[in-house]
Amino acid sequence: MKNHRISERFDDFARVVCPTLCIVNGVLTDISKDGFKAEFNAPCDVDVEKEYEVQVRLSRINAEPLELLARPMWNRFRDGKTSIGFLILHSKDTARLDKYIKMLRDEKNFDDERGGLSLDTDSLFI
Repeated sequence: MKNHRISERFDDFARVVCPTLCIVNGVLTDISKDGFKAEFNAPCDVDVEKEYEVQVRLSRINAEPLELLARPMWNRFRDGKTSIGFLILHSKDTARLDKYIKMLRDEKNFDDERGGLSLDTDSLFI
């Protein structure tokens, strides 16, 4: 399936906290500056007409959780899990999110330039 997204998505991992949506915390699986996908190990009462305050506790950086306002665009319940695609609305932490996405993009570009391999200079013999 062709990806028609405007913004580049990055695989990532974070805890998603939204008690008004689901009683258990979810797991973020990918993110862009415009949205993210989260999975919850429980059924969720998803209202696609509603905006939700969501905390995203990033695993790559040690910082306060991102406080985002998001609207579910789609949801699917299968095998006891609820997957939800969120659109991020203008939020308190939009600027922090933009910096985080830039960091992910820079990391990806750095890995692409190196060919995805890590060079261990301590193991080289000259």
